[in-house]
Amino acid sequence: MIGADVSLKSFGNASEAVKQAERNYRRDAASKGFAFSQEVVPQDRGTLLQSGFSPEIRGDSVVWGYTAPQAAPMEYGTDPFYPPVEPLLEWSRRVSGDEGLGWYVAREKIPKEGIDAHPYLRPSAEIAEQWLQSHDFSDYFEREF
Repeated sequence: MIGADVSLKSFGNASEAVKQAERNYRRDAASKGFAFSQEVVPQDRGTLLQSGFSPEIRGDSVVWGYTAPQAAPMEYGTDPFYPPVEPLLEWSRRVSGDEGLGWYVAREKIPKEGIDAHPYLRPSAEIAEQWLQSHDFSDYFEREF
């Protein structure tokens, strides 16, 4: 699993209302980030997209992410390796109608170059941070009082 988070600020002895406003502020930012990631996540059959989980509070952070086995390799790419052939042949038959592309990818491309990175989660964290910079926390603070 990989995930992104937006850390919650520590308010020390601040009232619970301020803490709740902060959680709501961060959760809204995380929701914008998650929505963006859902728009740009690489898709073939949709298993990566469907493995996405909405923002939730975990400790001092609001996190979102993806749980599919291919989540990290798609986000970060991989070093060269020899993948199993059959899944790539099945993919090739589905997308191109024959196995040629699958053989090329399985025996040439991935063993020599690895899997290319297709970032979708890191850009979503940037969207969340931009949202935080462009929205005023005081609006959330005022709603709690």
